[in-house]
Amino acid sequence: MVALRSLRPSAPSFADLVPYAGLVDNGIILLKDGSLMAGWYFAGPDSESATDFERNDLSRQINTILSRLGSGWMIQVEAVRIPTTDYPSAERSHFPDAVTRMIDDERRKHFEQERGHFESRHALVLTYRPPERRRSGVTRYIYSDTESRTATYADTVLDSFRRSTREIEQYLGNVISIERMRTREVPEGGGTRIARYDELFQFIRFCITGENHPVRLPEIPMYLDWLATAELEHGLTPKVESRFLGVIAIDGLPAESWPGILNSLDLLPLTYRWSSRFIFLDAEEAKQRLERTRKKWQQKVRPFFDQLFQTQSRSVDQDAMAMVAETEDAIAEASSQLVAYGYYTPMIILFDESRENLANKTESVRRLIQAEGFGARIETLNATDAFLGSLPGNWYCNIREPLINTRNLADLIPLNSVWSGSPLAPCPFYPPDAPPLTQVASGSSPFRLNLHVDDVGHTLIFGPTGSGKSTLLALIAAQFRRYKGAQVFAFDKGNSILPLTLAVDGNHYEIGGEAGEGAKLAFCPLSDLSTDIDRAWASEWIETLVSLQGVTVTPDHRNAISRQIGLMAGAPGRSLSDFVSGVQMREIKDALHHYTVDGHMGQLLDAEQDSLTLGQFQCFEIEQLMNMGERNLVPVLTYLFRRIEKRLTGAPSLIILDEAWLMLGHPVFRDKIREWLKVLRKANCAVVLATQSISDAERSGIIDVLKESCPTKICLPNGAARESGTREFYERIGFNPRQIEIVAAAIPKREYYVTSPDGRRLFDMALGPLTLSFVGASGKADLARIRELLSTYGKDWPTQWLNERGINRYA
Repeated sequence: MVALRSLRPSAPSFADLVPYAGLVDNGIILLKDGSLMAGWYFAGPDSESATDFERNDLSRQINTILSRLGSGWMIQVEAVRIPTTDYPSAERSHFPDAVTRMIDDERRKHFEQERGHFESRHALVLTYRPPERRRSGVTRYIYSDTESRTATYADTVLDSFRRSTREIEQYLGNVISIERMRTREVPEGGGTRIARYDELFQFIRFCITGENHPVRLPEIPMYLDWLATAELEHGLTPKVESRFLGVIAIDGLPAESWPGILNSLDLLPLTYRWSSRFIFLDAEEAKQRLERTRKKWQQKVRPFFDQLFQTQSRSVDQDAMAMVAETEDAIAEASSQLVAYGYYTPMIILFDESRENLANKTESVRRLIQAEGFGARIETLNATDAFLGSLPGNWYCNIREPLINTRNLADLIPLNSVWSGSPLAPCPFYPPDAPPLTQVASGSSPFRLNLHVDDVGHTLIFGPTGSGKSTLLALIAAQFRRYKGAQVFAFDKGNSILPLTLAVDGNHYEIGGEAGEGAKLAFCPLSDLSTDIDRAWASEWIETLVSLQGVTVTPDHRNAISRQIGLMAGAPGRSLSDFVSGVQMREIKDALHHYTVDGHMGQLLDAEQDSLTLGQFQCFEIEQLMNMGERNLVPVLTYLFRRIEKRLTGAPSLIILDEAWLMLGHPVFRDKIREWLKVLRKANCAVVLATQSISDAERSGIIDVLKESCPTKICLPNGAARESGTREFYERIGFNPRQIEIVAAAIPKREYYVTSPDGRRLFDMALGPLTLSFVGASGKADLARIRELLSTYGKDWPTQWLNERGINRYA
């Protein structure tokens, strides 16, 4: 099975040095020595956002999980640093207009031009070598059921491994984000045949050759040493295929460890694979090994001649005495079974086509490791053996003798990582290959921003004025247009989204304004009374108007309103004046006078036909409306909310509420926002709440709803985050002291801090001049000039606008 000599009389090849035999179950590989192996991808919390307490607690929990394992088990934690140059292609997006398409093209070009983008992926490989088969017939005396008594040894071992891996996966899933490496089935040939691709095989192939590509399984997945089809050239600097291989061994451990002691490796701007192999020992076996170590140090405490002649001198080796005490402590820990001991072998593998470049890379990595207090050397004579020992499932090559325990192991392995975000939109309502909302080059590790966590995309954005909130909202709206059929409904204050709305030929309504489109806007809220739900909403809306005028709504009022709404459902006239002329109660007539053509709000709410048109992108400027008071604000916004809700039919939709603190302070809107956060996810709609008034959000009474229903939170830089009062708000929504410090020290109008159940990250939005021309031009002079260009050039105004700003890229 290891070498098919009868079929291949040549000398042993590279394939004979790898341990892989066959696939015996989905995600489980049989090795040539009878071991079984499974693998997972995992991601830990953001290293920069975690406090010391969180790191220590994570390390403690990992130690508790690993200490359950003993002899026969081996774990390999792989940290892979790979280059990232891929930005979502234009074919995967569906921008319906030229401006948002240009914005995305600019961001793509900026991302691809910058060098040094690397992303870290972490993998965990678990291997189990079962004990030798006992040939005695004791099994049939232990088990009473026929199935257990007749089960083969192979089936018993496989079932035991499945149970163990499932249990370990459940434990780890409570601590870190983990995903099993499995076999995927892909239909081919129009669905006439099925191709199988295995993720664990793909990872093994990457470890061997440094190439990451899918590996297709044969019909009978056995004799899998063909994974090592590459040519291995042994030497001081081994060579795999056409690339030289460098191995850095970490061979000197510091006197003490702490969680994330080697996290700096996760920020290196180069490609490498950091392999940490740990071979477990049972408690009794570990105590035997430690006892031998203790005796060796014990013999060094007194000089040889004192021991030989049974004399007592003052010459005592203090270092040996200290090592004896440490070994005795280790024996006590092994006996307590609070930790497990084993052999730890850390290696860092690098590939490069140039021997000189490889030497520079290995030297820089070695210096970094030494700066952290570790010993490190570049392997030469032992390079091939060290490389083979780093491959998943290899028990035998390059075993390091000193024992460490799982508490130290949990500190040494890379549990924390820099969160890069999902490369696909996580919402299940979107197409399977939908790209992320936006992608940025932020430092050496890129970041992909998605508002959704599973099917919930509600987002809370908060921070002080002047820190970049309006720019972020406009960019989110522009990038959201990449999804096919996307709808955007933005409630703006200060016309910050006006340039983008006009550029994409959207509908911009200045409600309550004296000029522009707002002067032409008129609503007919009672125009649609075709269903019971429409009539019930219309009755409730009329009741709201009556109560806003100080009238206490009684059952008689409700009956009169419902009766008149029912009559109007079969009549041609649907204006508010038609309702007032038909309703029989004088009190209702007087209360609604303010909203008819004879009152102050009649030009807006008492139209014969509704002039509001909703398309794929619309923005409602409500600053003037906000200044008109509650009696005028509530009827208009409740009607707009109703129109928007009727547009939500399953297409990707986004509702943006800028300056949401104005709405959080009113009970009508507060209840509506509470309702939206709970039900709109089913309609494939995400609500983005942006507020600069943290105190109003705190006093809204629904801060708990905001915290629970908005899994994604984006914080703008806030230098006052450390101060009393503001700090308590951040703590209430779940921020730790380290996160508060990040928010306080971030750069305004440039950096943003996002947190969600999937990860936490401070990122730079990296906006180019073209993007800023449409998402960041919110000054009064810019808005006035845009209006002039619109009146002069019509829909071609973006061309002139970019020319004036020195950007000749509009086509």
